[in-house]
Amino acid sequence: MPLKTGVYLITIIGLINKLSGFYGLISLDYSEPVVVCIHVYSLLALGIFSAGLYGIHNDKYSFIRSFALFYWGDFVISTMTTIYLAIQWFLYTDHSLPELAGKLEETQQHDDTFRAESIVSIVFLGLIRVTHFYFAIVLTQYYYSLGKTQYSKVAAAIDEELNVAYDEDEEYDDKRQ
Repeated sequence: MPLKTGVYLITIIGLINKLSGFYGLISLDYSEPVVVCIHVYSLLALGIFSAGLYGIHNDKYSFIRSFALFYWGDFVISTMTTIYLAIQWFLYTDHSLPELAGKLEETQQHDDTFRAESIVSIVFLGLIRVTHFYFAIVLTQYYYSLGKTQYSKVAAAIDEELNVAYDEDEEYDDKRQ
């Protein structure tokens, strides 16, 4: 698959992911200020991802540079929020069921099930973070490859101008003789 197509897909996946900010804000649950900030950040990032998609579509080198830098920042912010929310969920949220009070065997079964599901959830969260890291590398590689293309276009234009100037000098020298 061409690198540009991969970057398109990565950006579209990011756009879809950032739509969660919109749905989080319309849920009208503002009890946790950190989560509200995450939703607002997602809305702002939605605009930046849109600008990145525009830059990729039109091969705007400066847009893509800014988008690649933002994507790395987004990776760091997303990783920090994932860690924060995972700690809140797995360590500080009470997952006991009131209807199991006094039922020792069923409570033990519930706790064992929760532990197993927690391990699966943590593995998936880790895989998502690794995938986000890989996407950041792919986007950066696209930026570098576009930079090489831009450089080669500039070098080709300079070479062409030098050749034209050289050809003009030869014609001038031929006329003088």
